Amino acid sequence: MLASCLARLAWPPERLAREINKRCGSGTISSKAPYNWLKGACPRRRLPYIVAKILSDHLGEPIVVGALWPAHFPSTAPPRRQVTARPHLAAPVRQSSALDPLTASVDWLVADEALPPPSRARGEEIPGVAIEMLTARIQQLRQLDDSGSSGLVLDWALQDLQWAERLAAKYAYDASTGRQLHRILAELGQLTAWLTADQGMDELSNSRFLAALDAARAAGDRPLAAYIISCMSYRAGWAGRAEEALRLIRIARKGSAQEDMGIGQALLATREARAHAGLGDEAACQRALDEAAELSREGKPSAGPPWAYWLTPAVMVADAGRAWLELGRPERAERHLTLGIDMLRGSQPRNLLLHSASLAEARLSRRELDGAAAAATDALALAENVSSQRAHARLMALRRRFVRYDSAVARDIVQRSDDLLAAGQTRAAC
Repeated sequence: MLASCLARLAWPPERLAREINKRCGSGTISSKAPYNWLKGACPRRRLPYIVAKILSDHLGEPIVVGALWPAHFPSTAPPRRQVTARPHLAAPVRQSSALDPLTASVDWLVADEALPPPSRARGEEIPGVAIEMLTARIQQLRQLDDSGSSGLVLDWALQDLQWAERLAAKYAYDASTGRQLHRILAELGQLTAWLTADQGMDELSNSRFLAALDAARAAGDRPLAAYIISCMSYRAGWAGRAEEALRLIRIARKGSAQEDMGIGQALLATREARAHAGLGDEAACQRALDEAAELSREGKPSAGPPWAYWLTPAVMVADAGRAWLELGRPERAERHLTLGIDMLRGSQPRNLLLHSASLAEARLSRRELDGAAAAATDALALAENVSSQRAHARLMALRRRFVRYDSAVARDIVQRSDDLLAAGQTRAAC
């Protein structure tokens, strides 16, 4: 229930912490405390009641502690949820939010017909400039995220998503504007879902991906829906759920096979290759990589959909390197990763960080300690300006591998990693 409430408010756990500290005094809890609550921990003393009051005030309906922590407050009856109708938006979102990614994706794949164009007759007419502003903002936010400022982008994207949801719920719009608005909802939903996944907020990420998929269906945008499903596949791969990742990406590819996606089709093939790599299927991975290379030659980035702007030959090459690393082929991985990193220089710092960490892993697998330390040093330098829980976890895993070596260069990497961890904890405390 707590995760559901935060998802409905589009709040990251840190926002809940800020609201508590605003109400109870600065320093009452740390910004990370709500993450433990999402895992089942119960706050002490009066905090459960304060959390319930904050959520009730912002959601406009009663939320009681028994619904948030039933194991600790079993005598409290769960709240009755009051649902406010949102034509063509709220109903499908709430239906899918109760589903898992596979079920929702299959529903999209086997749907017999497209949904009717979303429209709303009541309320003030949405001004055309509002649609233009939101469309431009999405690209601006994506470009800002490329700089590594994912925490800042997440806050802004959540605000824009809430504004777009209010437009869909309270303003009038015809079918054409409705499609545009729901495409905006889908893109903002995908962006916030991706960023929350990058920050390790899996439950919130899941609900946002599903809401984004619903909005893409309402907009009638199958390429965008397939992209959203591919992101869920990629996230499943991060979590080690390779079979789920493969099923999702196959659904995405099958459901968009007849769509003109430009280089977007190459992205789906690359993500299928990563899913095969996670399952240890080298032959299938190679086939998918070959297909991705062919599709990337056919589809120009400038001709692809707006959300595929970041997909470049450098990204494709480096991702292939990661696939080979997962297959236990460090020599091939190093060749692809080195080339991809060289092509990425000066852009996409989070991707550069992650691929530099992968290069260090590949070199460690080959017992090339000095080369691994050089790649790890590059990754750690980039980490100083990149906010990403996923990247942080990769660096800490890399640190554990360097600890095994009794060497000055290995000890230097361990110390740099510890310094980075300490600096991150200081920033979080501030």
